Amino acid sequence: MIAIETERLTLRTPNLGDAKRMQRILEDFEVSKNLSRVPHPYPDGGAQEYLTRISGATDLYDAKFSIIDRDGQFCGMTGYGRNGDVPQLGYYLDPLHWGKGYMSEACKTVLNWMFDVAQPAYIKSGVFVTNSASLAIQKKFGFEEVGRSTLHCLAQNTDLQHIDTQLTKDAFVAVTQ
Repeated sequence: MIAIETERLTLRTPNLGDAKRMQRILEDFEVSKNLSRVPHPYPDGGAQEYLTRISGATDLYDAKFSIIDRDGQFCGMTGYGRNGDVPQLGYYLDPLHWGKGYMSEACKTVLNWMFDVAQPAYIKSGVFVTNSASLAIQKKFGFEEVGRSTLHCLAQNTDLQHIDTQLTKDAFVAVTQ
C-alpha cells in the first residue's frame, strides 16, 4: 500500500472504504461531465465495482491514489492510466473541495512520485476544451499542449474537443524548484 503525506492531504492506495463517498462524487454531473469514461447517471454500485477491479494492481503506470483530507474523508482521486508505454495523469475532486488548492497539491505530489519512482520520459494528460480549471492545473506544472483530438464523453454522451498535453521531467522541475 502506498501512502504519501502532503501538507494537508494523504494520497493513498484506494480501498473499498472509499466507495460510498466516491459514488456520491461521481454521481454529480459537474464532476462526470469532465471525465471521459464516467457515465451519467453513475450506476448504483459503480464505485464498489471499480475499486474491486483495480485492487491489487501493481503497474506503476496504472497507479491510482485516493485523496484524503485531514478529517480522514475521501475527497477525490488522482493517478495514472497506462496509455501505451506512457503514464497518463487523470484526476477529479469533490465539488465541496473545489477552490482550496487540493488538486494542485495532489497533482504536484503524484507527478513528483511518478518521475522519481517510474522515471518515464514524459507523462500524458489532457482536458476537454471547456475545463479551464483543469487545464490551469496542468499548465501550472509545465504541461504543454501537443495537439487537439476528439474524445467521447460518456456522461455527456457526445464527442468533445480535447486538448492533449504532455509533461517532461525537465519542464516539471523547472516550474516546481
